[in-house]
Amino acid sequence: MIHVDLHAHTFFSNCGIHSHVEMLTRARDLGMTALALTDHGPELGGRSSGIVYDRLHDPVEGVRYLKGMECNIVPHKKTIDLPVELLKYLDVVVVGVHPNLEKGLGCETYTRMLLEVIENHPCIDIIAHPNDPNFPLDFERVAVAAKRRGIALELNNSKTMLKRAPDSLTRSLVETCINVGCRMVVCSDAHALNELGRDDAVRPILEELSFPEELEITANADRALAFIESRREAKRG
Repeated sequence: MIHVDLHAHTFFSNCGIHSHVEMLTRARDLGMTALALTDHGPELGGRSSGIVYDRLHDPVEGVRYLKGMECNIVPHKKTIDLPVELLKYLDVVVVGVHPNLEKGLGCETYTRMLLEVIENHPCIDIIAHPNDPNFPLDFERVAVAAKRRGIALELNNSKTMLKRAPDSLTRSLVETCINVGCRMVVCSDAHALNELGRDDAVRPILEELSFPEELEITANADRALAFIESRREAKRG
């Protein structure tokens, strides 16, 4: 189980089905230390309510609420759909290549788009599900850029659990991070209560490939929270 889960959704995302309090209550009941609720940015229809970010503070006793957003690339502007007025509230900024982009553009195009936003947005902490086969990426180039910026690549339990990413591609991602020395976060990408904190689909791959424990940010709660704290300056600059 993940004790600090850095990627999960509520019904403020079109794809989530539970409230913030329901997700946090479940996280507490599981014995988790903290949960980042990272609803989608507006390009995917996320309802990025400033009231939630401004007024909701640890509503469930016993588990820390980390405020986040899973942002999307806005290609014609070479930017991400993070409302600038919300940045000051955020603990976690996740960016992924998502279906707001046209499919079939090829590995080079998606890689270039992602590298551009990595270079131009120091607030980014995590690259979500880089092993999504619908949007192929050059893992080595992304891992090198992420390492240079202190960004983590995500190992997404949901993609593997739901068979939305082949194990071969996931192994390739993990092997690349080992070779480059790029840190990873293991996240549930939970959209429902029963998915929270889970790493059971990807843990065997990490063990099979002997992934170095020191490269796994979410290996324990203290390390995961230290990562969040270390990234704060990039969001306040």
